[in-house]
Amino acid sequence: MTNPRLTLDEAQAFLDANPGVDWIDAFLFDMNGIPRGKRVRRSDLLGIAKNGLMMPSSVFIMDPLGNCVEETGRLWESGDHDHHCHLMSGTLVPIPVGDGRNAQAVMVIDVKDELDPRAVLADQVQRFIRAGQTPVVAVELEFYVTSKATNGAFPPQRPEGLSNDPCQPLTFGFEQMDALAPFIDDVYRICEVQGLPVETVMQETGPGQFEINLKHRPDAVAAALDGLLLKRAVKAAARAHQLEATFMAKPHHDWAGSGLHVHLSLTDGSGQNLFAGDPISPLFRHAIGGMRETMGDFMAVWAQSANAYRRYVPKSYVSMAAHWGFNNRTVALRIPRGNGASTRIEHRVAGADANPYLVIASILAGISHGIANRTDPGPAVEGNSEGVEAPPLPTAWINSLDRFQRSEIVRDAFGAPFQDVFSRLKHAERCNFERIVTPLDHLWYSRVA
Repeated sequence: MTNPRLTLDEAQAFLDANPGVDWIDAFLFDMNGIPRGKRVRRSDLLGIAKNGLMMPSSVFIMDPLGNCVEETGRLWESGDHDHHCHLMSGTLVPIPVGDGRNAQAVMVIDVKDELDPRAVLADQVQRFIRAGQTPVVAVELEFYVTSKATNGAFPPQRPEGLSNDPCQPLTFGFEQMDALAPFIDDVYRICEVQGLPVETVMQETGPGQFEINLKHRPDAVAAALDGLLLKRAVKAAARAHQLEATFMAKPHHDWAGSGLHVHLSLTDGSGQNLFAGDPISPLFRHAIGGMRETMGDFMAVWAQSANAYRRYVPKSYVSMAAHWGFNNRTVALRIPRGNGASTRIEHRVAGADANPYLVIASILAGISHGIANRTDPGPAVEGNSEGVEAPPLPTAWINSLDRFQRSEIVRDAFGAPFQDVFSRLKHAERCNFERIVTPLDHLWYSRVA
């Protein structure tokens, strides 16, 4: 992976082609996968393309609310020094909704930071590149579209135009897509202008829930960025139509959860799929074994919020154990129908709110572990996996964080500094979340206590 710098010629060509753009959002992504950055005036773009800009190192120790978490030991102790950043070539693009005055560009830091999730994934990819293997990756994302908030709170309500009829077909239907066609049109228009390789959109199980698939890339870092930028495109389109879009893993207890599914294979130097076989290669079996064996170690990455753990419920197509199988949606590690060049794994554990950089890095770490140790995955599951014994996943946040914090596999893959800071960051978030008294506390307990 390279992070090519935006050139002056590229920046000038953009300004010439987009005379209506007045502001450019320059951002990178924190540990949570949230874009953080600065809004740049049109008149300053050429200077920034030439000289770069600064971002504080504390951007990598922020919780979802943007608070710098001092429990990480990286705030006051470090002096919160600046990182020099540059805009990345190929990412300066318009946001063609609303009044057309805005654009965006992805920032990368010039000197590697051990807490940068993009760098964590790049390190995993390089392990495979040195072995003559290339990860080929695609991301699928599920999300909800709801009516716009009027009081600052997220409203779990259907947008206008969506039927309340419980007998109306949802999954794989077209009625909701028809009702929200202008919004979906704008999502795809943004993606096309920005060069995001979107494929199909489908209506999912929940009211106002959709899934958009991205095409495979022989560049895992670029595929992760595709997922992050798709989220931003969906939210921009929603704002333009006075809607809300959320990638929360479980926005309502009665609605289906939203996942981030990753499709991944390995190719050799000639482009041959190393997972292909009859029906799969021995190397693929070892890779599956490694993913199964390490799944619990990385659960804190795939379910990175309190809300994400509400998604793990029975009979919801969300596996709570390290199962694998062929063409079976009840398992965590699914091998979709297909062979030869299309042979791949579909990793189905992560919530839609997870950071794709870290999700893909975790999957690659598991594959690397399995190949290195020639790990046997055991038999594939046929039928419903919920009644089949398998290593359970830690589906309580505190348990997954404790396992992540202790794991030697995580330490080897992500480095001890990242492991330590991520654990501290998320434990602090968990403690802050759990101390809040909610309306449910009052509803359930106030009169009986």
